[in-house]
Formats: sequence, C-alpha cells, structure tokens
Amino acid sequence: MKALKARWLVISSEEVRENAGFIFQDDKIVGILSNSEIEEMEIAGDLGEVIDATKEIVCPGFINSHMHQYGLISHGMIPRSMIRNFDSFLADYWWPDIEDQLRKEDLVAGTYVSAAELLHSGCVALCDILEAPFIEEDALIAQGEALESIGMRAVVSLESSERVSYENGLRGLHMNRDAVRHFRNSELVRGAICTHTTFSCSEAFIRLASDIALTEGAMMQFHLSESSYEPERIMREYGTKPVKIYEKAGALHPTTLASQCVKVDEEEISLMAKYGIKASHMPISNCEVGGGIAPIPSLLDAGIDVGIGTDGFVNNFFELMRATFLIHKANHERTDIMPASLVFKMATEMGAKAMGLTRSGLLRENFVPDFVIIRAAYPTPVLPANIYDQIVVYSEPAYVRDVYIGGHAIVKEGRITSFDEAAARRRLMERTELLWHDQGRPRS
Repeated sequence: MKALKARWLVISSEEVRENAGFIFQDDKIVGILSNSEIEEMEIAGDLGEVIDATKEIVCPGFINSHMHQYGLISHGMIPRSMIRNFDSFLADYWWPDIEDQLRKEDLVAGTYVSAAELLHSGCVALCDILEAPFIEEDALIAQGEALESIGMRAVVSLESSERVSYENGLRGLHMNRDAVRHFRNSELVRGAICTHTTFSCSEAFIRLASDIALTEGAMMQFHLSESSYEPERIMREYGTKPVKIYEKAGALHPTTLASQCVKVDEEEISLMAKYGIKASHMPISNCEVGGGIAPIPSLLDAGIDVGIGTDGFVNNFFELMRATFLIHKANHERTDIMPASLVFKMATEMGAKAMGLTRSGLLRENFVPDFVIIRAAYPTPVLPANIYDQIVVYSEPAYVRDVYIGGHAIVKEGRITSFDEAAARRRLMERTELLWHDQGRPRS
C-alpha cells in the first residue's frame, strides 16, 4: 500500500481535514487517516511509498467536461474575413479553414500539448469532441491511445452531423461506435456517441445517434444553444425549441451531456432536469464567440449536474474556475451567486458525473486516487473558511506540484513524467505551420 500525508486534505466541496491523508492500493483509496496514524503505519513497516505533502493542499483532480483537443492548432489563426456573428464564425472561418482541413497527425499533436496544459493546471480527465468530417477513420483510436499513453482519463468522440451530407454523418456515428467498442475495457479512455446541433442534424439523425448510444451503453453528447442562433433558427424553421427536438428524438437520458447551454429557457431547463441529463459550462469560450452567459445558476437550482469545460480555447483550468466564479456575479449583480465551494464542486464532483466517472471527483474510500498537490504559495494564510477561495480564485498552474491519476504520478514536481513535453510542442508547431500555410485549401 501507498499513502499520502497532506497539510490540507480537501475531500469534497463540503469536507476539509487538516493534517490528514489517505492510504491507497492499486486504483482505490482504502482509508482516510490522520497524518499521525499514517506515520504509525509507516514506522510499523505497513506502507510502501509515502507521499509527503505536509506543507501543501491535496484535493481531487479537476475534470474538464468539454473540450476540443485539436483546437490548439487554431490559436492565433487569423480569419480571412471579418467574423460578424456566431453563424459567420462557423461558416466563414471554423468549418472551412479548420474542421474541414484537420487530419489525424494534427489531432494527435494537439492531443499531447493540450493534455500538458490541462495537467499543469491540475486536470485528471477530459471529455473531448473532435470536429473533423474528413479525418481518417482511425483518428479517434489514435487520439484515445495517445491519451492512454499519457495516463489521463478521457472520453473521445467525433462530432457527427449532416452538414456535409447524411452519408458523412453516418460515417461519423460509425467512427464513434467503433471507438466505444475499442476502448470498452480501457481503464482510462472511453468512446461516446456525439452529434452537433439541431440545425446541423435532423431529428431522425439524432434519434439514430441516441439509439446507437443506448445500444452500446455509451454516453451521448452534443452542443446545445451556444448562442441565440440555434434557438432562433429552430423556432423559425420548425416552430419549436432545441431541447424539445432532443426529447422527441429520445436523446434525453441520464447519460446525455449537453454542452454550452447558453440560450436555454426555463421550459428547456425543466425538461433537462426531468430526464436527468448533464451539462457543461464554458464561461470563457462563450465570450469569445459572443454567445452570451449561460444561465448556470438556474441549471444548478433545477438539480442539473454542471461541469466546467475549457472548450479547447483556454486550457488553464484555474482561469476557467475563476471565470465561473466571477461572471455570474456580474451578470446577476449579486455577490452570493456561485460561491467558490460550488465552483469547486462543479470542477470535481459534478464534472465527474457529467463524464460518467463514478469513482472520481472525490477523495473518499473506494474512489480512485485521482488527486492534485497544490503548493500553498499564496501570500495569505490558508484556512478552513477560505480554502476553496484560495484554490478557485487565487491559484495558478505554477502552484501545481504533482498530479496523480489512478495512483500514478503523471506530473511530478511540475514536470510531466509520461512524455516529452518539449518535443510534443515542437511537433504541434510543425503541424500548425503546415495547416496555416494550406489555410482554406483541400489537403490530400
């Protein structure tokens, strides 16, 4: 058995213990003990490695509940024309110049570097959506195997839609199904069934995707009302609302994850809660596309589990937590909205539920030892009354000492142990230069 001793052990969003730690064996926490009890076991020779974090905070690893790992390749890319609105963002820039050009080597290069950014900010898991209708058929397998080699927990999926054609969308669903089957016995990676939106997928296509997900025992995920564009178009063309289309298609169930949820109304929120679906909040990327601020307090009040996602736009997870803590206070003009402890819960326990990780997100007995050691490098004291504020509002990646996933040290003293980060960054730069050079032109 191994053990960890902490100055502050954050078990959950509601429980903190001082001078305490835990013992773990293989991939399971087997006991929460005081540091003195752990030291007695150590003296008795009952323990192997004992991790010393007696000056640090130890908390559950963070869960990135929605992202696009390939998105790094677009950072700094200059659109060829003025982006006017969300529709223009997709039609004039993102689809033709990025999604339609993406290839497997680009994806794998982005996988390693985005994983590094997440690991450095304490993330142990990510839920990814690949958006690339013309990518090679084994791309999801390559991405998932890269994540396995890194040692991160992940869900991989390909956004499938009828934007190109029904046949292309069907190909995407089959790629998702193949990934679900390929990673069914993986300890770290799972596949999911993924569609895009109600304006790029017909009700029949969504129903087919949902049927595949239920048959395969897989989660289903999609983007939902990232801006006013989707609900306005759906109301104009079909006289209904996006969530009602998903309900009619049978796509709302407890293993459904809806991302963005910026422009959902009270009726849609009630339907989401009725079916027990999960949601993911992207506070920073929603600003980038001018989508608005999602009604997250209303979703939480309805009993919906809401995780936090980077969207692949800004992968510093501390920035995401800080933004979640701040923007809703400004939006509602209330300081009691979204306290740090609730944001911490979204980043850990709720994010794990959104991804279907039943044994992650908490540091309790029988849970997996997925945890982050944070240096208490703050200029002010850490106290039981302020520890969530210190983590959520004031922490930085530089404070992250170690990250453990399944009891394995994936980050040790700030350095990634499972791959050469510098080499990965060089490879991404090579792929980015090729893509930017070919911007807007088909690639063979």
